[in-house]
Amino acid sequence: MNRTRILTVTVVIVAVVVWLLSGILTESPSDPIVSLAEAKEIRDTESTSGKAVLVRAKRSTAIPQDDTIVLRGHIVDRNQATVPAQTRGQLTARHVQIGDTVSKGDVLCELDLKDRQALVDVAKDALDLAEKEYESVITLTERGFEQELDTARKKAQLSASKQALLAAEIELQNTKIRAPIDGVVDMVHANVGDFMSLGSPCATLLVLNPVYAQGFVTEEYISNLELGSGAAVTLPDGKTRQGQLTFVSKKAEVNSRTFRVEIELSNDDFAISSGMSATLEIVVDSTLAHQVPTSVAMLDQEGSLGVKIVTANEVVEFRKVNIVREDPDGIWVAGLPERASIITVGQGLVVEGERVSVDFE
Repeated sequence: MNRTRILTVTVVIVAVVVWLLSGILTESPSDPIVSLAEAKEIRDTESTSGKAVLVRAKRSTAIPQDDTIVLRGHIVDRNQATVPAQTRGQLTARHVQIGDTVSKGDVLCELDLKDRQALVDVAKDALDLAEKEYESVITLTERGFEQELDTARKKAQLSASKQALLAAEIELQNTKIRAPIDGVVDMVHANVGDFMSLGSPCATLLVLNPVYAQGFVTEEYISNLELGSGAAVTLPDGKTRQGQLTFVSKKAEVNSRTFRVEIELSNDDFAISSGMSATLEIVVDSTLAHQVPTSVAMLDQEGSLGVKIVTANEVVEFRKVNIVREDPDGIWVAGLPERASIITVGQGLVVEGERVSVDFE
């Protein structure tokens, strides 16, 4: 038992000695003690020689962008005419149907002539006689065979004959009811065989070139509107027509407190119909703006929207911006210098005032 205990103690002592010897033999030399001044110099050297963060940027030049207001409205026609008969008679022909396009002077309806042509022929013969009698009495008066009173009487007869012929010709012309304006036939009011009295309507014409997009603007914008300003109108099919602001009402609607505005649109092809809905976009101002990807816009600690740019010294600067408008390629922002280097990649890795390395697009 004593021998076993002695052996155990001996093994433990040998193990301790081996452990102590291993620590002495394997101990690495301690690091040299560095002074505070030396430590500061090392940090400054490391900061100076450290690589700047690499960002990607694009050089951008601001271009004018229109500030607009958008309204919902509809198309209206400014003018229409219901064309009446100017004499009596039975309708013998109607030359138009609903939807036809007509020009000023085109015949819409025709009435029975009856004796109107004969009356014109009689008036022409009467005028010819009156002219010859007047010429004859002038000759006799010059020779002293006629009194001045006879001359005046023949002159009055000649004038009456001229007026009678003119009236007969007008009556004959009135049997053809003509379009007073260019337009589109919206309604027809008489059929062949109908008897038309003086003033009976033949057809109603719409003037569809130009047409007007009508909307209502709130009072906060009314002072910014200027007649002649550019405007765009988007139709239900998605197509956009350019026009001009031609009317701004001086009186607000009683219930809504809004003001009626109208944009004139060319409609040479008659593709725009009166009454269809429309979206009106009216220019109220113009400002310089840059187009940037939506991803470059971010909020600062105060919650203000802005964009990071790089100055000429390659230092990051945060500029607050306002969004002017959006399009499929990004957003247009105002508030940046007219020429700016806008960070497009890596803006989240740098802070304002930091010097960076720039790779330009």
